[in-house]
Amino acid sequence: MRNLLAIFAAFAGAIGVSSASARDVAPAVAQLDTVMDRRMPAIVKEEKIGGIGIVVIRDGRIFWSGQYGEQSPGVPITADTAFNTASIAKTVTAETLLALAADDRIDLDAPIADIVQSPDIDRDSRYALLTTRILLSHRSGLRNWPDDYADGRLAFDWTPGTRYRYSGAGIELAARYAEAKTGKPLRLLAAEILLRPSGIERMAIGTLPDWTDGRLALPVNADGAYLDNAATYPGLREGTGVGAAYDLIATTDAYGAFLERLIAASAGRSKTRAIRETILSPLTGDETYGCAKPFVTRCPDRYGFAFGWQVHHYGRHKLLQHTGNDEGQTDLVYFSPDRRTGAAIFVNGANGWVPIVRALEMIGDEPELAAYYRGLIEKLMNRKLEPLSGQP
Repeated sequence: MRNLLAIFAAFAGAIGVSSASARDVAPAVAQLDTVMDRRMPAIVKEEKIGGIGIVVIRDGRIFWSGQYGEQSPGVPITADTAFNTASIAKTVTAETLLALAADDRIDLDAPIADIVQSPDIDRDSRYALLTTRILLSHRSGLRNWPDDYADGRLAFDWTPGTRYRYSGAGIELAARYAEAKTGKPLRLLAAEILLRPSGIERMAIGTLPDWTDGRLALPVNADGAYLDNAATYPGLREGTGVGAAYDLIATTDAYGAFLERLIAASAGRSKTRAIRETILSPLTGDETYGCAKPFVTRCPDRYGFAFGWQVHHYGRHKLLQHTGNDEGQTDLVYFSPDRRTGAAIFVNGANGWVPIVRALEMIGDEPELAAYYRGLIEKLMNRKLEPLSGQP
C-alpha cells in the first residue's frame, strides 16, 4: 500500500489544512496505517479474496486510503485500481436522478408508463402506478431480476407503493425513464450532472473507459479463483447495458470524492437532502437486510430504504449506506451527515463480508454498523465473528 504519512503534507496543502492541523491528524493516520498493515494482509489470504481497497472520510474529507492484495494474478491493487462495484451503482443512479429532478428535468412522481415500455409488465394495470420515487425506494412490487421468476418474465407480486422488496429491475426502469425524458444515456447524465462538476474522473456507469485498461480488478469467486471479466459482466466492455443497478466502475478515491460531495450537500436543509434521508421502506423483519436482533447488541432505532440509500437511525445519529455483491465482488459504502464520516470499501472477491466487517472495526468510526454486519454474517452465513478488541 502507499505510504500515506509521506503524502499527507501534500494532501493537507491541497485542501487548505494548516500545518498544525496536519500534525494533529498525523498520529491518527499512522495508527490506522499500522493496524491495517498488521491485520489486513492475513485477512485477504484467509478469506480467499483478490484484495481490498479502502478510503476513509473524516471531517467531510478524505482522511486515509489503503490497498491490500491483488487486482489480478501478480498485479497489486493500487489507488488507481478500478473496481466494478456491483449494486453501489444504485447510489450514483439515485443521486443523478435527484439532481435531474432538482433541475426540473424529470418528475420523481410522474408515471413512467407515459414514456417507458416494459413488455413483461406494461399491460398490467399496476404498471401505471410506477414512479421514480417508488422505484428508487424499492416499492415496485417486482422481484430483483427476471430470472427470479420461473418463466423468466417480470411480474408484480403486489401493488406498487405498498411494500418493500429490493429490485434491481425497478432501478433500471427508473433510469430508462430519465433517459427517455432527457434523450441521453444514464452514463452521460451521471458524468454531466454529477461527476464532471465535482472533478471526479475515475468513475463511470455501465461502461469501461480507456482509463481502466490494465487497472481493472478481476472478480474472484468463493474458491479464490479469478474469473473472466467479460464472462462475469457481459456487455460491460461494449456498454450495451443501462448499468443503473449494477455496473459502477470506480476507484476508491473517486468514490471517496463522491462521498465528500454528499457530506457537503448534507450540511444544510434542502429538498434534495430530505428526499435522500427520509425512510420510505422500513426493513424491520426483512430476511436479508433486517437487523439480526438475537446477534446484535443494538439494532437501529429506525432503518429502511430512502431514495437509493439504506438509512439507519441510532438516536440522533444518522447513517446512509449501500452494499454491492455478486459472484466476484463485495462492497460497502456509507456516510454520516452528522458525524461527517464515511468510507468506501471495495473487495474483488465473493467472500468479502468478513474483510469488510474487519475493515469497519479497524476504521472505528461506525461501531454500530460493524455490529449490524457481524449480526448478519452470523444470521445468514452461520459464522460467528468475535469483535476485534475494543469493539462493542
